[in-house]
Amino acid sequence: MQGQRLGRRSFPHGGSVHSGLAPFSGMIPAMRIQFCGADRTVTGSSHLVEINGLRIFLDMGLFQGARDEAQRMNETLPADVKTADAVILTHGHLDHCGKLPVAVKGGLKGPIYCTPATAAVAAVVLEDSAAIQLENIQYLNQRTRDPKDKPLAPLYVPQDLPATFKLFKHVDYGMALDLGKGVSVTFYDAGHILGSAYVILRWKENGRDRSFLFTGDIGRYDAPILRDPFPLPAAVEQFITESTYGNAQHGPIAQVGPQLLDALQYCIAHKSRLLVPSYAVGRTQTVLWYIEQFISQGKVPPLPIFVDSPMGVKVSQIHSQFRDCYDDETRAAIGTKDLFGLARVTFTATPDDSKKINSQPGPCVIIASSPTCEFGRILHHLKESVERPNDVVVFVGYIPQNTLGRKLQEGQKRVRILDRWYDMKCQVRTIHGLSAHADGDELLRFLSPTLGPNTSAYVVHGEVDQAEAFAQRLIGKGIDRASVPAEDTSVVDETSHS
Repeated sequence: MQGQRLGRRSFPHGGSVHSGLAPFSGMIPAMRIQFCGADRTVTGSSHLVEINGLRIFLDMGLFQGARDEAQRMNETLPADVKTADAVILTHGHLDHCGKLPVAVKGGLKGPIYCTPATAAVAAVVLEDSAAIQLENIQYLNQRTRDPKDKPLAPLYVPQDLPATFKLFKHVDYGMALDLGKGVSVTFYDAGHILGSAYVILRWKENGRDRSFLFTGDIGRYDAPILRDPFPLPAAVEQFITESTYGNAQHGPIAQVGPQLLDALQYCIAHKSRLLVPSYAVGRTQTVLWYIEQFISQGKVPPLPIFVDSPMGVKVSQIHSQFRDCYDDETRAAIGTKDLFGLARVTFTATPDDSKKINSQPGPCVIIASSPTCEFGRILHHLKESVERPNDVVVFVGYIPQNTLGRKLQEGQKRVRILDRWYDMKCQVRTIHGLSAHADGDELLRFLSPTLGPNTSAYVVHGEVDQAEAFAQRLIGKGIDRASVPAEDTSVVDETSHS
């Protein structure tokens, strides 16, 4: 397997499902893992595991990056999906579910297992992805292509999605699901976004019990709304772990509320606008939750709040359908009340509705996609606010390099927004504690039950510096081996048949 290998020996919608394991007999091939996405990067999560002759994909995410590279990566299907027995989907973020329609168009027929909440979130995310692709391709074909060139085509359109949704099969947390051939999978709450899960595969091989963990994305501890990550029930032999913030440390959760409140009170005092470039899934709902708490506790008066993201509207509404995913504190606090104060919020569905927001005087709050500020409706609001000294832009998580969001975050004096250059005069703040990803210490806390000499790790879903540093931290905690695999590499389990 290519990539850095670290170790003591080598350092460098949907149906229902039913549980109950059926025995497997016959020749048992060696376990194999193929790394198909989010390897040495943080996007396009997908891995193939082969156990007892079953071929199981763990996530099928869309690669998000430069347009030409993303198109090439996303058009390529991993490892012949036609022969896959199943897909296990950990959660509904686009970089984990966005390639499912491409796989279905390519011949995937096996079931897609996920929690009920993930099925609902993924449906909204995929519908939004299909609509955006269609809109962008139409624009590009009209504006930037030579008429003699073959028209660009989207990866999928809204009409392609029902075939994918029909494959969704709901699995409740904590239920062992028989995948066949003596292999089972159990979903556990990952605490990342609504419905998110980590999964453990279990099977017998030559009379001994085997186990394998895939973390998906692990959430933070003591964050509002959702439950903490469910404790890892036991040690496993091998695991694939994310490492988004494997070598970083977030600010304390306790600092989030005061930081957001200070920004909000500033805008109220100066009758200005608070802009929050935010992911539609997860972060938007958390920001709304905090603002609703401030209003209900009398810390700020009611004020106009706009969610300028059609997907953010739908996901916020989905949250109210899955209150069983809330933590005990949230359920006790809200009773039957609206979690996000949606009655106070103005949701904009159309571009015309979005444009009308900019005629709204301050104070007001505008939450809009996307956090990178490279696309989405936030750009039109930034054009209005960037040269206003009293307007405040609040970033609520990590912003990639070479994006408009990062340039604003770093205080660049002049920035280009769409087709114009602007002098940057507005205030810019960042609240790092709002990240939905565990930091390095929190990942180690989650993995602690399995950090021993009989465990091997594969570190993915992180930029190279984060992944390699986290692999070294795992070695330091006592595991046998840790690898940072490269994409399109594979490994055969060295302990199979031993």
